[in-house]
Amino acid sequence: MEIELGPLFVGGLLAGWGVAVPLGAIGVLLMWEALAGGFGAGAVAALAVALVDGLYCVAALAIGAAAAPVFASWGAAPAVGAGLILLLLGGLGLRRRPAATVPRDKPRPPSPGRVFATFAGLTAINPATLLYFGALTAALPPSLGLHRTPAVFVAGALVASLAWQLILVAVGAFAGGRIGVRGQALLSTCGYGVVMLLGAAAVVAALLGLVAG
Repeated sequence: MEIELGPLFVGGLLAGWGVAVPLGAIGVLLMWEALAGGFGAGAVAALAVALVDGLYCVAALAIGAAAAPVFASWGAAPAVGAGLILLLLGGLGLRRRPAATVPRDKPRPPSPGRVFATFAGLTAINPATLLYFGALTAALPPSLGLHRTPAVFVAGALVASLAWQLILVAVGAFAGGRIGVRGQALLSTCGYGVVMLLGAAAVVAALLGLVAG
């Protein structure tokens, strides 16, 4: 049976946007990275996030629906762990936020390798992405031919994720070049405060689900 690659690629695009578009802690951190370090630093972070999303998509296709019961058996542990890490990152970010006065010496930005490793690690600690891709691929009709040409679907998901992350980076870089030091300090405080709120919400939601279950 002949397989049309267009619908499969579009399906990957939609799946990738479904993962990436909801703005969470990673999106906030991406925008702040671009605001503080420019578009180049933000683009490295965006590439890391998109690649991990792509790897999760590959993993979902490789192990199929078998992954869902495994992660479900872990209960609230992954969500609580991810939430605590976000709380820690937010707290550290608030401590290191830029001062509202012009610094004498501009701090040295982190290396691209460190930025990449940081954002890859932050994205990888969220197994919900794997569960999402696993559930979605299991629900796709066999006539789409996913089992025969999975690379097309993965490519679509990767392109969609990277495109959205770069949009967030561009927004952050645009803002960073047009606001003063005081504005950056205020945005930094708000951004890392949001990260802490998202982390606390993740922990509370996981614990409430555990109690309700």
